[in-house]
Amino acid sequence: MPPGMRLGIWTPAPQTIRPDASIRPAFEALLKHGGGVDQNYLYAVKVLQRAEELGFDITLIAQRWLGPDLDSWIFATALATQTRHMEIMAAAHPGIIDPITAAKFGASIDRISGGRFVVNVVNGRRQRETEVFGHWIDQTEPRYRRMHEFVKVMKGLWTEDDFSFEGEFYKVAHGTVPTKSVRDPHPPFYAASRVDDGMAVVSQECDCWFVNYDPDWRKYEDNLKRIESERAVMESRVDALGRKIAYGMNGVVIMADTDAKAEALADEYVKSVTTDPFHTVGLAGVGAYFFGTPKTIVERMKRYQSLGVDLFMLHFDPMHEGLEQFAEQILPDLNIRTRELAHA
Repeated sequence: MPPGMRLGIWTPAPQTIRPDASIRPAFEALLKHGGGVDQNYLYAVKVLQRAEELGFDITLIAQRWLGPDLDSWIFATALATQTRHMEIMAAAHPGIIDPITAAKFGASIDRISGGRFVVNVVNGRRQRETEVFGHWIDQTEPRYRRMHEFVKVMKGLWTEDDFSFEGEFYKVAHGTVPTKSVRDPHPPFYAASRVDDGMAVVSQECDCWFVNYDPDWRKYEDNLKRIESERAVMESRVDALGRKIAYGMNGVVIMADTDAKAEALADEYVKSVTTDPFHTVGLAGVGAYFFGTPKTIVERMKRYQSLGVDLFMLHFDPMHEGLEQFAEQILPDLNIRTRELAHA
């Protein structure tokens, strides 16, 4: 693997990946009573254990409160017991989950996983979801003030034995989480943000920022310029604070024996995810433009890396078969050895 490059994989769930024929019944079963041990969970275990063998070292579990998806934090706990090396990233929504509760939950998952827990702070743009499960704020700027306080409270409870906080949105008097995380001083925070207020919070508090790009893959060259420009802004901010952060990006991978065939498949994918009411992930990951031959995809990944992107959080279409194809045709060119070979 090129120096500094990390590979991540999205945990398969109904509103994260496009369901193929093999997994759609498991997703649909989440809407019904009965059925025994959840098949979506068992499928996710299968995919993540294989990804871990292949050298993927982090997974992101999306939180969809208004979908049939399993809860991100409970899912993370279960997956922590089924993996050995992979970091487990659960999504936290300020305005829905309380930071005091999240701190206790996070410390617990970190202990169970042996120090592999990561928090993905999602400020939230799904108004209905937040109205049903929490408290929606119309204005962008106060939502990010709340996000900032959310992270501060979690960090304070994780690192102080007598933590007090008097904020606009949260108040804590002499609080602490006696359960200490394995990771010192606390698990890392990841976040994505498209607006300046959010980027300011990330620069001050987070350990990794997911870069922005237009979801239209045809704007690839413009997206490269945007990533380069916005990363430079973020770097100036973190440098001024004496900090360092990593940079990640999401991407859906679609391979074929020619670029034209892969792009045609990508067009079909976009049409499907925007018209299928069961699948609401929309265009997430499309603008990364990981469509093409293995050679083309490798070239694009390395080009993004040259712009400072450290982490590629991927999902595949189809998911399991795409992962195996990626392992066979792309990983060798990234110089990634499987854990099985590395530990033989």
